[in-house]
Amino acid sequence: MLAGRWVPAFAQGQEEPASPDPASASEVRGVVSSGLGEWGLSRRFPDAALWLDLESGSRTLALFWPEAEIPARGALIILADEGENAGAGLAAALARELVRRKMAVLTLGLDSPRQAVERALERARPASDAGPDEPASGAGSLTTIDILASETVDGLDAAYRARILEEFVAAAAELRKREYELLAVVGIGRGSNHVVSFAAGLEAPPALIWIGPDFYPPDAARLAAALEKASVPRILELSSSGEGGQRKARLMKAGVEGVSLQSVGAGSGFSPRDGKALAGRISAWLKRE
Repeated sequence: MLAGRWVPAFAQGQEEPASPDPASASEVRGVVSSGLGEWGLSRRFPDAALWLDLESGSRTLALFWPEAEIPARGALIILADEGENAGAGLAAALARELVRRKMAVLTLGLDSPRQAVERALERARPASDAGPDEPASGAGSLTTIDILASETVDGLDAAYRARILEEFVAAAAELRKREYELLAVVGIGRGSNHVVSFAAGLEAPPALIWIGPDFYPPDAARLAAALEKASVPRILELSSSGEGGQRKARLMKAGVEGVSLQSVGAGSGFSPRDGKALAGRISAWLKRE
């Protein structure tokens, strides 16, 4: 296990907002709306910057922070909320606190999809995916142009999701190369959608942690089925809204086991200043395994 010998650089500096980065945005043309300022981020955190080679031939920037004390308990992958890079917002604040709890952390940014792709991610399932008791609204009014446009957007939707999954695969491979055990995958906000998809493709998935999850309607509808397929051992949701209780009840009714819900705050959402409290909850929950 690698030893962490220093406190992450972002523990000492102020966060900066992500700036557009044309180089990174052009890698998935038509899918994302702007870059995440990856080149600038790599200059801000030269010791933590880690360029991951993806299967598609492109690259993405992650930030890797080793544990501040040895021996390490393991490692976590954190996917930031939509529109935030690997060194900004709550993802950075969480990483800063978790490394002090003897865990290594690899953070990934989550670029914003273009408007057409976002509409595809948000919309209800097409008629072919609806069950016998779930007629697709407006199905009878679809024209050939509507169908062709839908298929085009679905392709971009799939490309957007596939890009994020590639990043997860590369991140997990990097941690294995460094001989870390992957304890959990953390999704913040919109990132919670993608940690479920990643876990569903693994033979032995780690624990899942959702922080203030913001699921796309289609993803929320098939959440129980996806989790059942993934055989995730444990799930923790840290939520500041009442939706978490309803979601847990639906998952338990569907037979999904190992779901824990912890309410944090009073419905105002999470910010970087909540990093310490949330890291404490995550650390304590992982210790109970």
